[in-house]
Amino acid sequence: MKKRQPQNFKVKVTMKTIAEEAGVTLPTVSRILNKKGGKYAEATKEKIFEIADRLKYRPNALVHGMQSGRTNTAGVMIPVIGQFYAQIIEGIHNTFVDKGIIMLLGWGENINAPKDDTKERKIIHQLVDRRVDGVILRPSCEAFELSYFEEIWERNIPLILIDREMTNITTDFVGTDDEAGGIAAAEHLIGLGHQRILFAGSSEQVSTSRQREAGFRKVIGEYPNASRESLDIDKPDHVERLMHYLKQDNGPTAIFAYSDPSAEHIADILIKAGISIPGDISIVGFGDQPSGTCPIALTTFDQHPQIIGKTAAEIYLELITEETRSDIRRERITPDIILRASTTPPQ
Repeated sequence: MKKRQPQNFKVKVTMKTIAEEAGVTLPTVSRILNKKGGKYAEATKEKIFEIADRLKYRPNALVHGMQSGRTNTAGVMIPVIGQFYAQIIEGIHNTFVDKGIIMLLGWGENINAPKDDTKERKIIHQLVDRRVDGVILRPSCEAFELSYFEEIWERNIPLILIDREMTNITTDFVGTDDEAGGIAAAEHLIGLGHQRILFAGSSEQVSTSRQREAGFRKVIGEYPNASRESLDIDKPDHVERLMHYLKQDNGPTAIFAYSDPSAEHIADILIKAGISIPGDISIVGFGDQPSGTCPIALTTFDQHPQIIGKTAAEIYLELITEETRSDIRRERITPDIILRASTTPPQ
């Protein structure tokens, strides 16, 4: 049996084609297909849509963009690593698809790679060159130069930051209510009876760690007998410092790590040192992104990444349709604690 060869359609179907077959004017076809109103008979509308469907008519997005001043494309720069960011991208994508918006997805270096500011600058410029209507960005560095965004601002292109805020610009932002998460972690451990709690965070430049610690300290400060030591896990000597805390007579009975990878790293250190989790010490992580290699199920927080992505996309749609807007939106999604085996009352 011969394989069926695809037909080579040389005639491009346009609104004019549909108008000629339907016996109506071109403006009539345009208004009906674009749903721009007009008092047309239902039979006429049905006839236009039937012809368009049969001829497989598709609108010319480029022409529409020239007419409307919009390309219906969104620049999205989010790292494609881990479930958290994948779910944020999914939330953005699902919202955009329903509105006819196409994402142009790019990303700089992955989270743990050496920072290459020039690469991210190049991606931003490539998105602008393709006339995206707006940009949704998860910055890998919180102290990018303002020059990275000058071209965006000069062209009045909306910019929305995801997950991490930046120290030197003020713009729309969607992320986790990290302080609320820190408060909930402290309340959970205090509620179990822990008073000597160690916070394991990152450097001061990481806003998510800084804000989770702020919420944690806010609660711990209300208890006169509670201790609140801190450990920077990014420093080379963090293992030695951790073991130093644990060997003290009044060492911590619980640890709140600012992220699941940090919590898993600490759990590995403790287990290799013969310290039982949660028998000797409880651990709370953050993010609900288990690696699958941790020997114990972590108590952690669901940051609702799909809601973060959906909210960012909704703000984006507002920005590209509003001519002027004076207020800056900063949406923080409250995380929910997920109780698992890594936390119990102190023994």
